[in-house]
Amino acid sequence: MKKFYYTKTDSGKIYLWSILTPQMLGALFVILLTFFAGTEEAYNNLINNIVVQIFTVMLAQIGFLIVYFVYNRDINYKVASKINFNIGWKNAALCVLIAVIGVFGINPLISSIDGFLVDIGYNLAGSLPLPMDNFGWLILNIILLAGVPAILEELIFRGVILNGYKKLGAVPAMVITSLLFALIHGSVQQFVFPLLFGLILSYAALKTGSVLAPIIIHFVNNALVVILNYVNFSFEIAIPTWALLLIGLATTAAAFVIIWLLGKLFKNVDKKLVLTEEQLESYVAMESREVSSNLPIILGVILGAMFLIIDLLSGLGVILL
Repeated sequence: MKKFYYTKTDSGKIYLWSILTPQMLGALFVILLTFFAGTEEAYNNLINNIVVQIFTVMLAQIGFLIVYFVYNRDINYKVASKINFNIGWKNAALCVLIAVIGVFGINPLISSIDGFLVDIGYNLAGSLPLPMDNFGWLILNIILLAGVPAILEELIFRGVILNGYKKLGAVPAMVITSLLFALIHGSVQQFVFPLLFGLILSYAALKTGSVLAPIIIHFVNNALVVILNYVNFSFEIAIPTWALLLIGLATTAAAFVIIWLLGKLFKNVDKKLVLTEEQLESYVAMESREVSSNLPIILGVILGAMFLIIDLLSGLGVILL
């Protein structure tokens, strides 16, 4: 009988591997490019090739895909990850609305944080890693930067990690999952938004009992960002950073209150697994043999913090990457 649940040890292990695997794939990819290029000039031409750039953008997602399905080979992942596509149109519509409120409600706060980072000398990253000069690129960007991450990142974080920590309680599970979600981005600039939006994603997952809800919210969020970049929309107010921070805190708080109220309208579609007496005995025996360990999550957090510090030092020009 396959295991149909996750423990906090599972959450820690899958998080650790979700950090390590993309790094290893990236290192292997660089080695292969260097080998086939032969010369520095050929290598520079290769990394500027659009196919190579697309593959580079997808490296982390490829890593998440490998980690999720390899780790779940002995687990009934559809049950354990709450993969239920029949969430109803009302839940789906609420997800879209929540995504829009989240994007525009949190954006002023993120703009103020970006302003603070610029003030301390941090070099902000560009908007999007791929071209956006025609409609075809818009569609491809939506697929690669919205569709793929929405599915794979949610399977990892709200599918495995959140469910693994649920025994600690809903709020601790939401906070821990969101912190890990922010940390894995490995960027000071991209830390606060994933942290706050991660809470929204976790809230939707718990309220609906389906990982499809955060997938929809995640997709709409990323797609909106891509579309706003395509139409050159930017949120800029000519006021001091501290004033924008106050505005951002107010709009973020308002967004969270509205989303919390909207969340009460969600219908939970989680179908509880009905077990026979023999299956229940097997489940109890299986759970009793589980060995709990905090080591994987500790190592994962240490690695994530290291990458965050490296990004900060690099952004400040202290080290060159």
